[in-house]
Amino acid sequence: AQADYAPYFYDNGPYSRNGNLALFSLSEDTAVGTLIYRLNGTDPEGQEVRYGLSFDSGSKEYFRVEPISGNVTLVEKLDREASGIKQDSIDVLVSITDGKSKVVERVTVFVMDANDEKPEFQNMPAITDVVETTESGSSIYKVQAVDKDTGSGGSVTYYLQ
Repeated sequence: AQADYAPYFYDNGPYSRNGNLALFSLSEDTAVGTLIYRLNGTDPEGQEVRYGLSFDSGSKEYFRVEPISGNVTLVEKLDREASGIKQDSIDVLVSITDGKSKVVERVTVFVMDANDEKPEFQNMPAITDVVETTESGSSIYKVQAVDKDTGSGGSVTYYLQ
């Protein structure tokens, strides 16, 4: 009797675009329809393997996999700032099967920010009365704006024109 070993994914480490999707990062401005990754594994007995993706119940399915090639495509638009909820990551269940044994792994795909949000002024429009005797250089109003992007893309610079 020959032993039947489970298939497995290759672990190609961070920054890899093939393996099991672990430690994979994707920019939120990636176009829908883009081939983003290739699931890649093998079966110790040389059986053909098939790949699958699934998501937690109620979660949006952002990716689709071609079962034989393992090619993973983005099928839903990413937006970290949608609905005021920062979505920094997406949990995915990746699977590989040889027809007898199936291995399922939970991985996290990290969503990187793109500078896609415009700054928004707070408490606008504003009307301020300035007394005629106000000294030059006095502060008369404090303007505040926020940008939902992270890092330097979320910084705000003010100009008077």
